[in-house]
Amino acid sequence: MKGQQGRTIQHVAAGSPAAAAGISAGERLLRIDNRPPGDIIDYKIAETDERLALLLLSRDGRLKRRTICKDAATPLGLSFDPPTIAPLRRCGNRCLFCFIRQNPRGLRPSLYLQDDDYRLSFLYGNFITLNNMSDADLRRVIRLRLSPLYISVHATDSAVRRRLFGTARADQGLQNLHALVRAGIKVHLQIVLCPGYNTGVVFKKTVADLFRLGEAVLSAAAVPVGLTAHRRAGGPPLRRLEPDEARLLVRQVHRWQRLFLRARGSRFIFLADEIYALASLPFPHTAAYEGFPQLENGVGLARQFLDELTALPEPTLDRPLQRPFQATLVTGQQAAPLLRRAARRFNEAPGVKLRVAVLENRFFGAPVTAAGLLTGSDLTAGLKGRPLGEAVFIARSLLKEGSNLFLDGLTVPDLEESLGLPVHAVSGPYELAGRLRELNSGAALSHRSQRKESGT
Repeated sequence: MKGQQGRTIQHVAAGSPAAAAGISAGERLLRIDNRPPGDIIDYKIAETDERLALLLLSRDGRLKRRTICKDAATPLGLSFDPPTIAPLRRCGNRCLFCFIRQNPRGLRPSLYLQDDDYRLSFLYGNFITLNNMSDADLRRVIRLRLSPLYISVHATDSAVRRRLFGTARADQGLQNLHALVRAGIKVHLQIVLCPGYNTGVVFKKTVADLFRLGEAVLSAAAVPVGLTAHRRAGGPPLRRLEPDEARLLVRQVHRWQRLFLRARGSRFIFLADEIYALASLPFPHTAAYEGFPQLENGVGLARQFLDELTALPEPTLDRPLQRPFQATLVTGQQAAPLLRRAARRFNEAPGVKLRVAVLENRFFGAPVTAAGLLTGSDLTAGLKGRPLGEAVFIARSLLKEGSNLFLDGLTVPDLEESLGLPVHAVSGPYELAGRLRELNSGAALSHRSQRKESGT
């Protein structure tokens, strides 16, 4: 085994078969069923076996063997660093609007990583370009039927693609897309709209070309370009959509949706929530999102929020609060109307008074209005000195998944310490109602009290 270092286990899920077998984070997986772990796709295929023999290297350098028996559908419970197990496929593009290149200093290190990896697209829904995909990778995707993939297209015009992606290989990405859909690989596509580059007649051509690829294209979404205050000066000019442009775009896309619905039974092309907000137009009804295929891309989150709010029972709390309760809901400018609507609904319950604090994004710059991009330092600066009541509620999307970590590395306990109040992360109106019911029953303790009682 000399020189064979294996792959580092970053996390072992509590209650998983791996945890039950005594495997812990920091150990290295050398072999699985007598084969090196390869990459995350090989690992995912291997872990479907009902009996697995693992060879590991413990943190103190000892070999460790474990045999695990489980159901085929039950994952082992291991995650790795890097998440692909094998090295990531790095991005070879120099996109005109790359958000990562607009990041300021001080974010979590992982947020500066530029990947273009089909494995992350298949497993986690990351958008990739296909511009740098090798022939071997293309053949592997087709052979293993890795579907669906999430692909950034932006334009089908060759000259526009080369300009947007900043690479001469932009045509290769389009060729790879055609090869995948011919082979029956399902895809979801995105178009980042950059006014003056891929809007207008270029956008119309792009949508028509993508629709003609056939039913292997499950959906296409148009999202507005995101620009921060940290974009380097002197580069090619870029601007955001104007409200009148957003209104024209909504009308145009709704016309296309009606045509596509008659032709294929699907609306095919969808718009990000931000475009409706910018246009000051209502969000489409639930059925118009056709199952929300691009929810993680900001397409339909507002509609889901409104549906949750509407579905809450009357009254939202099953009985009056034991005592009056005041708290603050925190959001960015884009979602402010939704949060104000929610506050009005909850404030109908006797004894409840929720305020809405709409914060400016100082970290990325005022033009960034999405609530999910507010950082811990934005909240600290924006809430300090305000009358906040007894608690602060934030959107769970502000935090790294499964953690209490903000984009800038601050944590929920850091914010609580700064504000002197408990901070609760909630995913929407249902969870907010649940927290208020807990407070009503006296069962909920603040984060601060819970940590004090547990001795942490």
